Amino acid sequence: MEWLFERTIELAAWVAFILGVVFLCDAGYLLFQWVQSLGGDAPSRELLGQAGYAAACFVASALALGALACIDRYVFDLPEESVNKS
Repeated sequence: MEWLFERTIELAAWVAFILGVVFLCDAGYLLFQWVQSLGGDAPSRELLGQAGYAAACFVASALALGALACIDRYVFDLPEESVNKS
């Protein structure tokens, strides 16, 4: 059961990483589209808001990835290292 829980944590970390990359690309693309709209008559405030939301989602996925990495390190990897040192 411990093995399954550890694999689940690792899978969740990979999903958070992939989502972080997607959100970062989305934020960059939307920000680029907003900069392009500055040359028009009325810059799109919706694009800037969506870029900010995508950037916030990127930060949230990065925080989730860090939390999952801490869980993996201190729950699963650290007990093995302390047993090997004894």
